[in-house]
Amino acid sequence: MTSIRNKEHLFAVAPPGLEPALEAEAAALGLAPRRVEGGVELEGPPGLHQEANLRLRTASRVLLRLGSFRAPDVGALTQGLARLDLTGVWNGKETPSLSVAAHGSRVQASAVPSAAARALRLPSVGKAGALDEEGTQGLTLLIRLEGAECTVSADTSGEPLHRRGYRQEIGRAPLRETLAAGILQLAGYDGVEPLVDPMCGSGTFLIEGAWMSMRRAPGLERRFAFEQFPRFDAAAWADRQARARAEALPAPRAALHGFDINAGALGTARRNARRAGLTLTLERRDVKVLEAPGTARGLVVANPPYGKRVGEGGDLPALYRALGATLRRAFQGWRAALLVPDEEPLVRELGLRDVRTLRVRNGGLRCRLLLSPPIAP
Repeated sequence: MTSIRNKEHLFAVAPPGLEPALEAEAAALGLAPRRVEGGVELEGPPGLHQEANLRLRTASRVLLRLGSFRAPDVGALTQGLARLDLTGVWNGKETPSLSVAAHGSRVQASAVPSAAARALRLPSVGKAGALDEEGTQGLTLLIRLEGAECTVSADTSGEPLHRRGYRQEIGRAPLRETLAAGILQLAGYDGVEPLVDPMCGSGTFLIEGAWMSMRRAPGLERRFAFEQFPRFDAAAWADRQARARAEALPAPRAALHGFDINAGALGTARRNARRAGLTLTLERRDVKVLEAPGTARGLVVANPPYGKRVGEGGDLPALYRALGATLRRAFQGWRAALLVPDEEPLVRELGLRDVRTLRVRNGGLRCRLLLSPPIAP
């Protein structure tokens, strides 16, 4: 059995397709990540899970590895779970919840809860919901069976990390904060150049960009599951929070502008921005007549309608044609990052050249992230 004591081994989960963004972000923070399928692995001193939850903008969740062992059958699984040292995350009294994944294992996922209950000497254990969608109450253990190997982790995040606390209102096609931050990371946004969202909706790209520009840690205004761990170091956590607040700038270094044709969406964006401690420059404007604000060039980022949720339907080709025409006319020399459906005809309507394409998912929908070099006419 491999047990983790003097060092912390973490797995930071990435939104689908954003492993490179999370790796780059973690490396910039000095966390020495190792990219693997679904996220990055991190290793460091005790308290690293606090730092990762506080600082990482792109991660969906941070898991603390508790140990791994061979579990070719249910008996070995029960024995292995019983030998794990859970004192750092479990008080021995509460009923933990389990999230189980089994791939190529002779142990059926349905057999794991009863094995865990026997190992922990409990009448039963709970079942966690989909951790990418829901927050967890109390301790959640993640048990992954891969062939004959079992890895056990504790969820340190609780609510998914995209829930920063500022977005209490959403638009008709919400974009998760972690996905927005990852797209900005992949687009090379530096927090200094101008940032424009021509279809800003509830303002997620702009707020995430503003916090990046301010060097503001995304986890400052929320609670985490690790705060309920028996060995939670409250003093160390307070110190981390204080350092993060001291590092944050009072205002963005960049000019940020948002536009939308929907007045209701702009109202939502303003209120979300206020909760994030920001005042955004927002205007009601049709994308067809949009002009670039100022003379400095920067990044245009947009999540235009897909027709799946916002009812654009047959108007989509014309909308994408208009967006592409505006980018080529008014934003020459700017870079662009566009999150669009995975549909080649719509991509062609934009008329952008030399774009780099990455496959990602947005709310379960397959999408393309189009990264354009400086836009040519």
